[in-house]
Parts: sequence; structure tokens; C-alpha cells
Amino acid sequence: MPFHRRPYFQTAAPTSDLKIKSVETFVVEGACFVKVTASNGVAGWGEADADNAPLMAAFIHNGLKQRVIGESVWDNERLWDAMFYKNHDQGPGGALANSIAGIDIALWDLKGKLLGLPVHQLLGGMYRERIRVYGSFGVGFGRSMTVAQAAAQAKKFVERGFTAVKLRMQIRQNNQNPEPDPTFEYARAVRQAIGPDVDFLIDINNGYSAARAIETARRLKQEFNIRFLEEPVSDQTHAETAAVVKAIDTPIIAGEKEYTRWQIRELIVYGQPDYLNPDTIKAGGLTEMKKIAAIAQAYGKPIICHNTRPTLGTAASLHFVASIPNCAPLMEFVDVDKFEFLMGLMKNNVRFEKGYLFVPQGVGLGMEVDEDKVRRAAK
Repeated sequence: MPFHRRPYFQTAAPTSDLKIKSVETFVVEGACFVKVTASNGVAGWGEADADNAPLMAAFIHNGLKQRVIGESVWDNERLWDAMFYKNHDQGPGGALANSIAGIDIALWDLKGKLLGLPVHQLLGGMYRERIRVYGSFGVGFGRSMTVAQAAAQAKKFVERGFTAVKLRMQIRQNNQNPEPDPTFEYARAVRQAIGPDVDFLIDINNGYSAARAIETARRLKQEFNIRFLEEPVSDQTHAETAAVVKAIDTPIIAGEKEYTRWQIRELIVYGQPDYLNPDTIKAGGLTEMKKIAAIAQAYGKPIICHNTRPTLGTAASLHFVASIPNCAPLMEFVDVDKFEFLMGLMKNNVRFEKGYLFVPQGVGLGMEVDEDKVRRAAK
């Protein structure tokens, strides 16, 4: 049965000569929001990466918006290239792609509003109306959350209807191969809290060498029946990722630190992970994510979206996974209680029900930003 979509506001008929009038950023607690306004006054909203949000905002103002203001609102591809290649000497990954994402997502939201259509229709249509999500939380290598707190957090996800939970150990490369390793204590407590039937994922956050990852993965599978192991080794050593993939039968997820189609290609060819997890607000926005999905499909790699922000970033990710054929049966989501402030800056939020997030069906991203609240909250 087709959806009946009603735009939440009316706009004049779009014209082909609409230009980008302004680009604004709003750094708030936990997010960097981007507003792109067209010459007819209609605005789209996006989100850049939240890690060092002031840097993202500065990059947008000092390196990116000059490439798009005065240009056609319809030219996503050309404008993405202009922003990327004019700033390529600053490094193709990291802050450049993370910042481009904010403008790119806002442009897609703007186009959807101008046309009265949801973004997934502009991206090619809908393969799925909803996606199962796993509840994701980090323990800061045992420094930001105790074992008991981790168990309670995992249990809360299950009580709210999640059927999959991910424990992020956040060991990082600077703590490589820790002794003693807190992973097993945390994994034991979380598995006991969620029971035997909930899918259990563990993210090492790049903390092991290949040999240590292989040894640990086998034990985690045997003792706690983990379904996926994420980023077990450094993202800088694809050969080690490949060694782990070859040695164990637990599927390996990698790719959250690959921000372009070229980086993803290198990861696939040399790291050979079973699943890829690029992040829409890190990997250049929806324009680049569609290219990443096409490359992944050519290599037979499903995508499990990395997604740790609950508002515009989640909405953009949902439109993305709705529009691609090679979406894995899972996507990341977060504890909404932790982001109550951010979610309060929206007039509506994504729909969660019985372990699933539903693809927004309103125009654009399908979310209304409370601009007055955002402006008051901006730093």
C-alpha cells in the first residue's frame, strides 16, 4: 500500500534557477547543525560530525560555504566536488568529509522540501520502510561506565524493545592489547543482562593487534555468542583486518573511519571486512554515501550504518538505507535519554517501535527543526 504524504508546509512551485542564498552553522551540545537557505527563502537542514563541532563549523565557514553560495540548489554532485577538491590539500578524510556532510545533507533536505517529496524518493526510491536497530553504548575503556552501569544500560535497551545490543569498549590504538583486558568482564555482564536470545555485538574500537584480536574473538564467540565484532584492529592497518577476517568465523565490521569512496575501496580490497559501517554525517553526506554503497555492492559487501546521533543524522541515515539494495538487516541507534536535549530541539523525531526505526515519510528529511530553540542553544 503506498504512503500518503502531506508536506507540513506549502512552498511555491520550484524553479530551476533557485540559488543558495546562505549557509549557517549551529554548534549546540552534542551536534553541529547546518542550515542552507535558498533564494526563495526555503531552507534545508543537515548535520555535520559532532566530534569537535566548533572545528566543523569553522571549516564550513572558512572553506566550504564560499563554494556553494550563489550556486544552484539542485547541483549536489558539482557542489560536492567543488567543496572537496578545492580543500583536498587539507586531507581528503576527517574534517573535510565530516564538514561537507552537513551542507550536503541540508541540500537534500532542501530539495525534498522544494519538491514536496521525502529524500529517499530523490535518492532512488524505497527498498524498505523500516530497519532493525541495535542499541549502542560506550564504556570508555572502563573509565566512563562501570560494569554494573553497562549491564543496566544494556538491560534498558532490551526493556525498550531492542533485539540487538552493541557494547563499545573504546580501547583505541593508544591502549593496544591491554593487560588486564576489561572486555571479558563487561561482555559477561552485558550478556547476562540481555539474555541468550538478544543479538550481541562488541566494538573493540581499534584496540588490538591481529593476533590478539583473533584470540579474543574466538573466546568472545565461545563464551558469549557474539554476532559481530567491530573494528578489532587499527583502521590504519588493513592487512591486519584481513588477517582477522581470514582467521575467525565471527563477521567483522569496519569502515566508520573511512570517509570517501576511495578509502572504502581500499578497505574492501585490502582489509576485506564482512560488513561496512560508514557514517552519513562523517562520510561526506548522502551524495558520497550513495557512491560508497555502489562500490560496496560491486564487491558484495552489505552496509550496517554507523550512527551515533539521534536527530537529523539518524533521519539522513534512514533515508540512505531505505534507498540502497545492499543494506544489512541492522543499523546503529543510541540511548535517547542521553540525547534528550538534542531531541528537544526538534518538533518531531524518528519513530522507534519494537526494535525498529521507521523511515520518515515527510518532505525532505521528514524532520522539523525548532529553529528558535536551536538559535538560543547555539554556542
